[in-house]
Amino acid sequence: MKKVLITMSGGVDSSVAAALLKEQGYDVTGVTMKIWGGQPSSEVSVHHGCYGPGEEEDIEDARRVAQQLDIPFRVLDLTGEYQSEVLDYFSREYLSGRTPNPCVRCNPNIKFGALIEKARRSGLVFDYIASGHYARIEYDERERRYLLKKAKDFTKDQSYFLSFLSQKQLAQLIFPLGQYTKIEVREMANRFKLDIAAKPDSQNFICGDYTSLLVTDSNAGPILDQSGNVLGQHQGIQFYTIGQRKGLGISAPKPLYVTELDPVKNTVIVGDKEDLFSDQFVVSNLNWIAIVDLNQPLEMNVKIRSAHKETEALVTPLDDGHVQVTLKEPQSAVTPGQTAVFYRNESVVGAGIIEHIVSKTKTC
Repeated sequence: MKKVLITMSGGVDSSVAAALLKEQGYDVTGVTMKIWGGQPSSEVSVHHGCYGPGEEEDIEDARRVAQQLDIPFRVLDLTGEYQSEVLDYFSREYLSGRTPNPCVRCNPNIKFGALIEKARRSGLVFDYIASGHYARIEYDERERRYLLKKAKDFTKDQSYFLSFLSQKQLAQLIFPLGQYTKIEVREMANRFKLDIAAKPDSQNFICGDYTSLLVTDSNAGPILDQSGNVLGQHQGIQFYTIGQRKGLGISAPKPLYVTELDPVKNTVIVGDKEDLFSDQFVVSNLNWIAIVDLNQPLEMNVKIRSAHKETEALVTPLDDGHVQVTLKEPQSAVTPGQTAVFYRNESVVGAGIIEHIVSKTKTC
């Protein structure tokens, strides 16, 4: 009997995934990672983030589901690893005028990285790792590579957040929910009579104000318009992001948006909505999944952030190992630090981090 270790968050998705694996005949062990370094909250909240004071409640929910399913359950403390790999990175990026995606960082480095290593060191033995993510994994016999593909339920697809997984990680992973819709998963939670069947979905990363995780010491500087005129003062570039309109603290006869953050000059630049559009940018820190490497220009679809609709692009390799992305149609708020994920049909070709904008265009 194959042994599988499933990461359990205390939510409906990972609980149903665990139940399905047991039903399919796997020897299942549940594991939950402890990452919250603060104090538990006494406040009752229906929505929890991956990181936050509701962690103890989620751990107890996961433990109760494991008892219902009659599977072993462990809690592993990864507070230090999460701080160094995710929270410190998150803060550094914002202080550098960039907007990171912590979930994209967490999945390969913590959930399917440090957690798996710590589980093995603690004596747990398993053949596969599983989770409640909505995505699919297939093996391409011709290319001899594991493919990461979109979930059946495109509205819940999480392939974007998994786009930095390695071939080694994909080879060990099982995503039991990839072939199901969220409605079907809720129905299965009721069929399995799980106590958490009606539990609301969690939020990504943190539920609430992310700025609480950033350095709060003020590093004020000017807010400039496109011509360099001073319109006001900002309280630190880490509290702003490209495309932001509200909370700028300036008055103007028309809506203004953050169009650029300059950490060297400590300035926030604002402009019209039209000033947000770009048609060319550079991507670094590439992770290729469907291919070994990109050796020639390739037409693909790209998502420039998790909630972005894919758009057509030409992706061209550069001599420094980066790629240049030329969009068929200009897109708003292309943001350095965010993850760009490349798709062909339902497969993730690869992903990288948006480094800088090459070309802006006046359109809307």
